[in-house]
Amino acid sequence: MSFAQLPIPTDGLKRSFSERQEFMTENTPASMHFHVVSGGARLFKSLPDGRRQIIGFAHRGDVLPAYPCARYPYSAEAMRGVQVTCVPTPVIHHLHDTSPGACAASLQSACHLLVGMHSRLLMLGRQTARERLAAFLIGQGTRMGTHELWPVDPALSRADIADFLGLTTETVSRLLSTFHREKLISRERRAIHILDPDRLRAIVATPE
Repeated sequence: MSFAQLPIPTDGLKRSFSERQEFMTENTPASMHFHVVSGGARLFKSLPDGRRQIIGFAHRGDVLPAYPCARYPYSAEAMRGVQVTCVPTPVIHHLHDTSPGACAASLQSACHLLVGMHSRLLMLGRQTARERLAAFLIGQGTRMGTHELWPVDPALSRADIADFLGLTTETVSRLLSTFHREKLISRERRAIHILDPDRLRAIVATPE
């Protein structure tokens, strides 16, 4: 069980946020956790001079932050639109006190995030642009489990993907066109569907 799979109340305050509307601000008191009901959010860290870096994305079923904390470790804003259930932090703490699997689930979520950071360090330090995009598409396509492929969230812009992968928007667009010609993916407007996950995995395992 992951933190997102805990029996978090769904009858709390529901709120909707429009495109680019920030609903979680880095380093402010973590008074609420946000359970994503629909839509998606981009997660980012900010520098004092106003620059920022996208560090991840949240989709339906995710909980932000992904573990209990005193202050928000990053900011979150809506991509095109997002609906969340706001769960007060004391409810999360009570869940930890009363649910046998809650602490283990939080630890599992923290470990998952740590493994993800290790993968991201490898990606930024050693992987080619083609490898980075292939790994990203596989991660997005299997984000709900490995038994069914999901389309990449159409709310993810090329600029979002480029920022997260440390590439230019032009490079991402060019590689997506290449993957489309190679029949690794199909594209319908903004939606990206994975056609051949095994070949995408092979790109990451055996750089071309």
